[in-house]
Amino acid sequence: MISPLASAPLFHIGPVPIGAAVVTTWVIMAVLVLGAILVRRRLKLVPSATQATFEMVVEVVDSQIRDTMRVAPAPYRAFIGTLFVFIFVSNWSSLVPCVEPQTARL
Repeated sequence: MISPLASAPLFHIGPVPIGAAVVTTWVIMAVLVLGAILVRRRLKLVPSATQATFEMVVEVVDSQIRDTMRVAPAPYRAFIGTLFVFIFVSNWSSLVPCVEPQTARL
């Protein structure tokens, strides 16, 4: 019997099978890294709409850290912010046709 939680491998790298969820994760990571590089290159003192949007995300992460942990958010911002953005984009990736979200299979 085939488990509904098992994922069929798309290809192998050595003895390691690579499934659709891993490929989706790699694509999301590449998109986020390239997006961060592009946004970082265009930072200004007077923010554009894109920069203001990203600053709002940072403020949301900071307020969440401040409210839940009751500490200054600066030491935790990069780690928790990265997790937040990655999980957010990963969950919304299921809206793209032919993309299976990473949490769909074990």
